[in-house]
Amino acid sequence: MNQTDTINILLVDDRPENLLALEAIIEQEDYNLVKAYSGEEALKYLLKFDFAVILLDVQMPGLDGFSTAKIIRAREKTKNIPILFVTANNLDSEQIFMGYSVGAIDYILKPVDPLILKSKVARFVEQYILRQKLIAQTKELEEKNNVIKYMAYHDGLTELPNRRMLNEQIIQNINKSKRLNEPLGVLFLDLDRFKYVNDSLGHLMGDKLLQLVAKRLQSNILEQDFVARIGGDEFVILLTNSDRDESLMVAQTILEAFKQPFYLDTYEFYITTCIGLAVFPYDGEDSISLLKNADAALYRAKEQGKNKYKVFHTGMNIESYRTFLLQSDLRKAIERDELSVVYQPKVNIHTGKISSVEALVRWHHPKWGMIPPNEFIPLAEEIGLIVEIDKWVLQNACNQIAQWRNNELGSIRIAVNFSAQHFLQKNLVNEIIEQLAISNIDPNLLEIEITETALLGNEEFIISTLLKLKELKIHVSLDDFGTGYSSLNYLRVFPFSTVKIDKAFIQEITNQGEKSLAIVESIIHLANRLSINVVAEGVETLEQLKILKELQCNEYQGYHFCRPLPPEELFEFLEKYETILTESPTESAPLLNNVIEIQKEPIRLNHDIVKLAIQQVKTSYLLSTREVDVFSLIVDGLTNKEISEKLYISEHTVKNHITNIFSKINVSDRVQAIALVYETCIQKEEAQ
Repeated sequence: MNQTDTINILLVDDRPENLLALEAIIEQEDYNLVKAYSGEEALKYLLKFDFAVILLDVQMPGLDGFSTAKIIRAREKTKNIPILFVTANNLDSEQIFMGYSVGAIDYILKPVDPLILKSKVARFVEQYILRQKLIAQTKELEEKNNVIKYMAYHDGLTELPNRRMLNEQIIQNINKSKRLNEPLGVLFLDLDRFKYVNDSLGHLMGDKLLQLVAKRLQSNILEQDFVARIGGDEFVILLTNSDRDESLMVAQTILEAFKQPFYLDTYEFYITTCIGLAVFPYDGEDSISLLKNADAALYRAKEQGKNKYKVFHTGMNIESYRTFLLQSDLRKAIERDELSVVYQPKVNIHTGKISSVEALVRWHHPKWGMIPPNEFIPLAEEIGLIVEIDKWVLQNACNQIAQWRNNELGSIRIAVNFSAQHFLQKNLVNEIIEQLAISNIDPNLLEIEITETALLGNEEFIISTLLKLKELKIHVSLDDFGTGYSSLNYLRVFPFSTVKIDKAFIQEITNQGEKSLAIVESIIHLANRLSINVVAEGVETLEQLKILKELQCNEYQGYHFCRPLPPEELFEFLEKYETILTESPTESAPLLNNVIEIQKEPIRLNHDIVKLAIQQVKTSYLLSTREVDVFSLIVDGLTNKEISEKLYISEHTVKNHITNIFSKINVSDRVQAIALVYETCIQKEEAQ
């Protein structure tokens, strides 16, 4: 057995013959018997060895057994070692009690019974071995837990902290910064053209490069700062007690450091990075806001090119705050049943008959009324909600076709607008087929409208999708033709049933818009030659209609004939129209222009309303004149530096004013301050 595997047993007695006797009784190959001739010597051995059991004589000169045991129990390292008192005398009850009180496990009397002594020692040794195994297992488990914890909080490639640790660290740092009234800098980094390295040299080389990048980042920040890899080629750095200027210096240092090449195997890499910067508390007072704003700054830096950094600019004003709220509310609009579908007819210019209507989505906000489609549709595209809205409109349109099937409108086709995002979905055709089956309607009564943006760079996929739709007898229209990236080649290559001319051209054909008139005439002529139906959008006057009729346009839609209507009103309108069409077919369209009242756009916030709202805040919260000046610029979206330059005061003074303003109006940041003004504006608009 190795020395490290032996079990140490301490024998303590002032008489050598007694120690020899004990040794003879309990000696065993795997025991290491250590003999001490006094209590003082035993205590020295206890500092050197770890013992399974101690055989301790009670009566010794100097430090006796009881005193020695008391000291052993008092030491942290030795307090749990079993002590077996060995005594030549029969002890009275008081002495026995004293022995147990100082830590004795048991007594054995001299002359020692070999079998009893050997058996007791063996039991203590067994307990010691079991205890050592438990300690070893506990240590091994702790080590495994430490490894698991390390893996859970660190990136396996670079060994930098990962996103999970970043989320915890940024919260801790923000709390510390609040407590100590210190700023906290956040740098969001993304490597430029890193994908090129992976694509050209492989991911193994890219991984090695990321490891070098991680080391270079660590070498350019202070020890108390924090750097994490949060995925791919993205990194985040937290700069403790660093204001905007200090954080900018670190960003510049990093950009300079990245000008030096990275050497890897036989390659020499020159790779740059872009950095977005946000600072607590000015650019956000919580972890989510800070990271989001730093990421937004990074995005703007990327727009400027490679090797750039950008500081976050709130840009928050009344209009952007409205957009922020609309984005949030739009996500819940479908489940809250705030969306609706209205229908606008398309009229045959020559016969006056209506063969189809266009389904248009509307959003009635519970607080702000009707939100214009040109405001919320781009928002839906930006936040990735447009596909869900498209599906909802398709479902409603198909249900409407099914409802109209058994009445006079049974032959009217409904056109549904699909966004580019939706039309490029791989399962689009199956999705439409499924909806047709659910509604049990004729595919010929469904029309899909797409814009030119869906066609760019996706020609083969689009043609395949259009052909599948055509096989299903579904009509497909090219919407807003003439804008964006229009190409006459689209009309030749893609199997469109209809082309819709954008209203921007239609509205100019009567206003000395010779170029627009020429474009409209060319589109109509070419489409007619190709046997493609032509619809003019946005027709508002009789004069426009007459020109389109002369140009041989097939159909039109617009307020001249009818605004978009809810299903019930459309049904009633079309019943009246059929009567008028029967009685006076040539004059039907102009006459009906007087029947329908054009829908008004919702009131938008204007500068005067905002000024009145700020004045009301001034009166309600007793703001000083200078505080109102600062507050007005906050509402306009200016940063502290821009306010400083605008009012010719220091940034420190601006910060003091903002602190006082926020305290008076009981808000904690700019967004809440702007929200207060926005709500006041809404109240004043409603009062008007």
